[in-house]
Amino acid sequence: MSTVHNDGVVVGFDASAESRTAVRWAALEATTRGRPLEVVHAIPIPLEELTRIHLPSETVSFEPLRSSAQRALADIAAECRREHPGLDVRTRARMGDPASILRDAAARACVLVLGPPRTGRVHQLLLGSTAGELVRSAPAPVVIVRGRRWSGSTEPAAGIERVIVGVDGSACSARAADFAYDVAFRHGAELTALLAIAEHAPDPLPPNRGWTLDSDVVDAHRRLLAESVAGCAEQYPDVVAHHDVIPTEGPTDALLTAAVDADLLVVGTRGRGVIRSALLGSVSHAVVHYAACPVAVVR
Repeated sequence: MSTVHNDGVVVGFDASAESRTAVRWAALEATTRGRPLEVVHAIPIPLEELTRIHLPSETVSFEPLRSSAQRALADIAAECRREHPGLDVRTRARMGDPASILRDAAARACVLVLGPPRTGRVHQLLLGSTAGELVRSAPAPVVIVRGRRWSGSTEPAAGIERVIVGVDGSACSARAADFAYDVAFRHGAELTALLAIAEHAPDPLPPNRGWTLDSDVVDAHRRLLAESVAGCAEQYPDVVAHHDVIPTEGPTDALLTAAVDADLLVVGTRGRGVIRSALLGSVSHAVVHYAACPVAVVR
């Protein structure tokens, strides 16, 4: 039985093609969890978009924007109900800072689902990415629905068949592994737990010791990987799981390569294990922006 369920699945929506795809992905996730789906349309106030000045948004009336958002919400909710009969779909439109609104909604969610980060230069320089901010601060695991398979897709989510999870021996990656095993169990997916070994020497190098990536080092990492997911393997014995230890320049390269053929990549936000190949914040940032499949980031 899963240990990661909390309440419903929350998904951010702005009527773009990417956010519609994220809603369809979230609807499938809510269905497999047996949880309600809450579609949240956070409507940024125009002045805030340009200046980052947060107005008392609930006291300002922008009825045309609000009415348009509610119509778009009604349409996407109807689509979700047609694709998933019996799914409890709830909608909410609020005006204000999207990151703040979605962070509040995620406080009672088992997972927060978003479209891919904006990559426009103006947003990177002036605003940053709402998705990036929520990956760093949302209280629930965050799934970014991205990758070539999902870019602007109007088709329903086709299911998850292959899950990759990055492991480094830390408590954070243990939580990521639990999330990944739970997803694999519910979707009947195959899972690969991946641990990357840095091919370069550790810094600082132990006194009077050279550095070679020999069989003892690889075996030690294999043991660490097996120990890191042992509890998950026991909890989810029906999940077909593989362990993969990969020598690489860094965990980012290994994860991005593995994600090419995956349906979901799961990482932690910060690894603090003694292994040099720990999953750092920069790794989660990189895979959120560049992975070829949806990415789940577990805090």
